[in-house]
Parts: sequence; C-alpha cells; structure tokens
Amino acid sequence: MSALLAAVEDGDLAEVRRLLAEGVAPDEDAFYHACEQGDPAFLDALYAPGFERAVNHKLDFEDAAGLRWFLDRGVDVNAHHCLHHAIGRGRGLRVLTMLLDAGADVNRPWDRWDVGRRPLALAARCGHLAAYELLASRGAVAELDAVDAAVLAVARGESAALPRATPSVRGTPDGDDGGWLLGQFAGLGRTGVVAALLDGGMAVDTRGWSGFTPLDQAALNGRLDTARLLVARGADLADTAFDEHGPTPLDCAIWGSRHNRTDDGDYVGTVALLVGAGAPTCHTPPTGDPGIDALLR
Repeated sequence: MSALLAAVEDGDLAEVRRLLAEGVAPDEDAFYHACEQGDPAFLDALYAPGFERAVNHKLDFEDAAGLRWFLDRGVDVNAHHCLHHAIGRGRGLRVLTMLLDAGADVNRPWDRWDVGRRPLALAARCGHLAAYELLASRGAVAELDAVDAAVLAVARGESAALPRATPSVRGTPDGDDGGWLLGQFAGLGRTGVVAALLDGGMAVDTRGWSGFTPLDQAALNGRLDTARLLVARGADLADTAFDEHGPTPLDCAIWGSRHNRTDDGDYVGTVALLVGAGAPTCHTPPTGDPGIDALLR
C-alpha cells in the first residue's frame, strides 16, 4: 500500500497534504478510497480530471455533501447510471432527489449488472419502497416481473415471502434466496419488514452487501429501532464483516456517524444500545461526536 493511500485510509488529511506538497502525485486509487471519507476536503486534495468517474463509489455511502461535490464538478449522472447505483445501495430520499434534480433519467435502462432494467423496476426488486414511490411521482414507468412484484409486496408489508432470484446489484452474496434483502430492509430502517422476515425463518445474521449483517447495516445507518430488534433476536454483536479486524456492528455505528450519516439516523442511540449490550469496537474517543465519545468513555 502506498503512503498516500495509507494516509487516506487512516483519514489523515494533514498527511495527505504533506505527501502531495512533497511531490507525490495523486492517483485514482487514492481518490477512490477518499470517497469513503465524509470530509470532501480529501476529494479536493486528490482530484485530477477524470477522477469524477468514481461517483458511484461515493454513492455507496449516504453522503449528500460528497455527492454535491461531484455534481458541482459536472459529473454526468446518466452516463454513470448514478440513479440505479443509488437505488441498489439503498440511498435515502435526499440523495435520490439530488440525482433527479441533476437530470437523472427516471426511465433510463441500465447498461450493467442487470442490463435493461429501469430505475422503477430496480427499486421494486431491491425492496426500496421510498425510492419506488419517489420515482413514480416523477413519472417513472416500468414493467414489473413476478419477482419485482413479490419483493414490492414484502416492502409494503403485504407479504413476508421473498422470491428466489439472484440480486440485481453486485457486492451481494451469491445465491438466489433473496437473503441479502434482509440487510437492505435493515439499512432502510424497515423494522416491521425485518421482524416479519425473521418470523418467517430468515437467519438474523444473514449477510448482505459487502458481507455486512443486518445489524451492521442498521448500525451504519443509525436505525435504532431496527438495531434494537436485531439485538433482541440474538444478532452477533462481535461479528466482523470483512476480516478479523472488523468492522463490528458498533464499529459500523461509530464510522457511520461520520461518513454515512442518514438524515433520520439516531447514531448516539444506536451506539448506546450496542455499548449497553456489550458490543466490542476498535474505536476510541475522539470520534467527532461528543455524545458518542461520552458513551465510549
């Protein structure tokens, strides 16, 4: 790993600037990982023309300010199919609305992953009911197949039976059991849907996007009620999504409070829940949130 990339991953902006001042050239890999930081100053420091094609990695996170950085630099949201990516990653209404206001075509067919799928059908297939309703209000249309309709029924609370189908988005586990959607619903704060799926026999630690468990995804988005349900149902508090170094669910909540902050997320409450339940973390104060710091101390 280069020194520049290491500084980015450590969140050390001063070191990034020092290395650049010494003549280290910014590279696209470092810029890509800078998209994982909540401070747009990392993007400013490492940008070179063409790097804006990393916009979809920024959309892996709930970061409206970071998305605004890309939009202000004229990124073509249709060329990169940003709306599809944001829907698949469960982005909130503010981010989705920003993309629509920037000219994202609500009826543009996808050119990757699930080729030909329109945004409205993708929202249905991903169980993103809020996105589905927003797109419909903006004139989106699409033919829903049987799988789309079945997942949408689950999202609406009309069913608790997920259909068998391979995911339309990448970064999710292999298989066709629909299990990745449990984490998607958890990240969206759909507590009632999560409860219904668990009651129907889904395992509480079923892995979803990037190996995260539903508790990881709830914590990452500050979904206190959903996290409380998952803890009560026996979710693994010490699970590490990537490798033996983490992140644990509590790591996800602390990191999410800075880098993936949903508009309606309760991060202090989620951290308090997990700390009280005995969840481990590698984070120590200061975290940037005085309320979280007090809990960790």
